[in-house]
Amino acid sequence: MIEQQPGKHAIKKPKRGIVKNIIAAIALGVTIGAVVFVSLYAWNTLNSKSDEPQQDVKVTITNGMTGTEIGNLLQNKKVIKNALIFRVMIRKQGVESDFKPGEYTLKTNTDYDQVIKVLTEGPPVRYVDVTIPEGWTIKQISERIAAHTGINREEYLQLVTAGQTGIDYPFLKDNGAPTKNLEGYLYPQTYRVEKDTTAEEMVNMQLGEFQKQTANLNWDAVNALDRTPYQILIIASLIERETRVDSEKPIVASVIYNRLKINMRLQIDATVQYALPEWKEQLTYDDLKVESPYNTYKYAGLPPGPICNPSYSSIEAALNPTTTKYLYYVLDKDNSGRHVFTNSYNEFLNAKAQYQAGQREQKLLQKQDEYQQDYQQQQMQQPADTTDLPLN
Repeated sequence: MIEQQPGKHAIKKPKRGIVKNIIAAIALGVTIGAVVFVSLYAWNTLNSKSDEPQQDVKVTITNGMTGTEIGNLLQNKKVIKNALIFRVMIRKQGVESDFKPGEYTLKTNTDYDQVIKVLTEGPPVRYVDVTIPEGWTIKQISERIAAHTGINREEYLQLVTAGQTGIDYPFLKDNGAPTKNLEGYLYPQTYRVEKDTTAEEMVNMQLGEFQKQTANLNWDAVNALDRTPYQILIIASLIERETRVDSEKPIVASVIYNRLKINMRLQIDATVQYALPEWKEQLTYDDLKVESPYNTYKYAGLPPGPICNPSYSSIEAALNPTTTKYLYYVLDKDNSGRHVFTNSYNEFLNAKAQYQAGQREQKLLQKQDEYQQDYQQQQMQQPADTTDLPLN
C-alpha cells in the first residue's frame, strides 16, 4: 500500500469525495440543479480563506435590482465569494424579491446566510425627516432640529447667528445685509437628515434649499423697488406673519410698500412679538412700547432683519407687490382668515368695528352652546320626577 504523502496531492481526496457524492446523488434521482448547487457550495467552501481579515465595505441596493445584479455586486465588493451560489441560495429560500433597498455597511468574506439575512431585514435607520414650517424663527427651528437629530442646539444657534464657518453662498455676500445672522434664509422644508449630520452640514442643506427654490424668482425687481435683496427678505418675513392666504400676500406687500413710501410706521404686531422674550397670545399696550429696533409701532421703516423664515410665496409677493393705494387692513368679520383692505383710517376703523362685533357675537354664540350642553348634561344626570304620575 502506498502511503499518502502530504503536500500538493493532499487535496485530491476530498475532491474525489465530491465527485462520488455527485454520482451518488444522480443515482438517487436528485435534480441536476441541486447537484450543481452542492458542487458549487462545496468547491467554494474548499477554496475559501477563512483566516483572511474582514474589512467594511459600503454597498448600495437600489430599487429594481435583480438577484443576479445584487449577487454580482456583492462578489465585486468581495462580500461573498461566488455570485452564482448566492443566486441559487436566494432562489432556494424564495427571498429574491425581499431585499430592501438602501445603503449597507457589510464585511468582506461574509457567510452567505448572514448576508441574505441582513439584506432581507433592510438597512439600519440612518435618516430622520425634520419638517421646518413656514414662518418659524431661528429659535423655533433650532429647538426642532435638536429634538429630532443629534445636532447640538447651541452649536446650531451660534452658527446661524454669528459663525458661518464653512458657509459660502453668493446671495449672502451680495444681499446688502449688515449682519451675519441667517434669519430668513433657513428655507422652510422637510429635510431628510442623516443621524450623524453636523450643524454646519444642516445649515448648508437649508441654505442650499433656499438657493435652489428661489433661483427662478425675479430678483432684478429689487432695483425697481429701490430695495436690497436682504430688505426684500425682511418684507417677505412680515408678509409671512401677516397672512396665510397666498392670494392676499401681494396686497399685503403693497400696504407695506405704500407705508414705507410715505414714512408711515408699519405697526405690525408680529415685529413686536419678535422683540419680546417669549411669544404671547395677545399683546398689551405696554408690549407695544417695548424698546427694540424691531418694534415697528415705535420706529418707522423696516426692522433691521427678517422676523422669521418666509415661504416662497411670501418672497415672491415681496418682489411683485400689487399696485394699490391701501394703507390699512384688518381681519374680515367672517373668520375666514382673510382681510379687509382700506385706503383711509375711517374705513379701517369701520371694518375693525365690524370684526370686533363679529368676534363678540361669535363668543356669545359659543357661550350659549356651552350653556345648552351643560344644561342637557345636568338633565340627563338627574333622576326622573315621578310625583305627578298616576298610581297603578
